[in-house]
Amino acid sequence: MTTIPKTEKDHVDELAEQYRREGYNVIVHPSANDLPFELGRYQPDLLVQKEQGGFVIAVRSRAGRLSVDQLSSVADEVKKHPGWRFLLVTGQDVASAELPGKNDESVSWDGISNRINQARRLEDNGDSEAAFLILWISLEQLLRLHARQVAIPVDRLSPSIMIRQLYSLGELSIEQFDVALECQNARNRLVHGFPAGDLPKSTHQLATLVSELFIEWSGSKAST
Repeated sequence: MTTIPKTEKDHVDELAEQYRREGYNVIVHPSANDLPFELGRYQPDLLVQKEQGGFVIAVRSRAGRLSVDQLSSVADEVKKHPGWRFLLVTGQDVASAELPGKNDESVSWDGISNRINQARRLEDNGDSEAAFLILWISLEQLLRLHARQVAIPVDRLSPSIMIRQLYSLGELSIEQFDVALECQNARNRLVHGFPAGDLPKSTHQLATLVSELFIEWSGSKAST
C-alpha cells in the first residue's frame, strides 16, 4: 500500500484542528490585521491564541532546506511580546506526536544538571554505556532549551540539524561542533547495537562538552 506524503496544507489543517481541540483560537494564514503585533511582511501559517498569549507558527513539510536566518529574526521579534512564541513545525519533527509548544517547560536547567551529575557517577563507576546515553539526552535537552532561549526555531528538529544550525549561527564553536558530531556517530552505533569504538573516551568527550555548554548557556540565561 502506497502512502501519500502529506502536503504543507495537510499539516496546517491538522495542526489547526489539534489546537482548536485544546481550546485555542486559531487563524489559518492570518493577515497583518489578525496579528497582535507587527511582523513586517512575514505571514505565518497559523496564529494560535489562548488568553494573553499563544504561538505564531510556520509549517514546512520537510526540514531540509530551511532558511533559519529569516525565521530566527521573526522568532526574535515574537519573543519580545510576553506570552508569545514562534514555532517552526515540520513533517520531520522528532516530537511529531506532541502538540507543538505544549510540554516545552518540562525541560529545565535543574533537570539537566541532575542528569549530568547522574552520568558523572555512572562514569566514575565504570558504566560508560549508561553514562554516555544519559549525557546524550542531556546534550539534546541543552540544544533544545538554548535554541528556544536565543529564538532559533530548531528545537523540534533532529539533533544533527540542531547541531548544524546552531553552529552556522555562531552558538557552537568549531571544536564543540566537531565533538558533537563525533559523539553523535558513537551514539548512533551504540543504540543500533554496533560497537561504539572507544566508548570511555567518547563518554569523557561528551561529558566535557555537556558541562561546558551547561555552564556557558545556563550562565547566559541567568544574566538575562
